[in-house]
Amino acid sequence: MKDFVKKLEEKLSHLEKVLAKEKSKIAEVEQALKAKKEEIAKIEEEIIVVSKEIKEHEHRIHEILGKLKRIQKATLQAQNEREIEMLERDRAMLIRELHEHDEKLAKLKEKYEELTNKEMKLLDEEMQLEEEHSKLLHEKEMLAKRVEHILNQMQKQIDQFRKTINLK
Repeated sequence: MKDFVKKLEEKLSHLEKVLAKEKSKIAEVEQALKAKKEEIAKIEEEIIVVSKEIKEHEHRIHEILGKLKRIQKATLQAQNEREIEMLERDRAMLIRELHEHDEKLAKLKEKYEELTNKEMKLLDEEMQLEEEHSKLLHEKEMLAKRVEHILNQMQKQIDQFRKTINLK
């Protein structure tokens, strides 16, 4: 009887150690998962800001193109040299501004692409961590059931031992 109880205690001790390791692994994965989610949220905020900037620049480019069309029409209808010079100056200024917005827009689109790619990579990593987390939780649950089973076996043996002692 003592040998049996000793073996069960050893099994129980071993399983408790394994269970503690599983709990620490789960805590590590949960911490990594939390960090990934925070990083993803930060990138999503950046993506929103960049997309707003893109829309602003696209809107401004559209406005400039409209002004350039009006200047072109006004230039064709200009009556004297002074009006034409003034319209040409305005046109040159708008073209410079248009190029600046085009350059900024190209950079913003590139940044947007980089951020979305980074977000997708992080989402993939998050999914892998979620899978690992669920696997570890399952393993922990299985170990807990084994510990419970061993404890039940020990209790049965103890009860049986008490019963045999009481009969004597």
